[in-house]
Amino acid sequence: MEWLDPWWSTEAQEKTFHETFRKQLELEVPPGHVLFGLPVKLIGRGDGDDALFEILDGTGRVAVVHLTWAKQQERLPFPGTEIFENIEAFYERRMRPEHEELKNTQA
Repeated sequence: MEWLDPWWSTEAQEKTFHETFRKQLELEVPPGHVLFGLPVKLIGRGDGDDALFEILDGTGRVAVVHLTWAKQQERLPFPGTEIFENIEAFYERRMRPEHEELKNTQA
């Protein structure tokens, strides 16, 4: 997949980088949240505090999470999360539109 600004792959980042985001997500997600208790892997970053996680439950789903960087568990509905059925759906419905909007504001 081609990554489009403002999104970028975290594949080349060190293990500690990935662990920091995974641990922060686990800290923030309260019971009842769509990601509570699910194994995840950071695969991309967007603008600000947006992070893209692969959900490692065999479904192929990915989740865009707007981390708050709170030092304790959040209360629902936080952290803000959008689930996509696969990486292609994320590309079409989130990454490409954000990229087009960014290009238009820079023109």
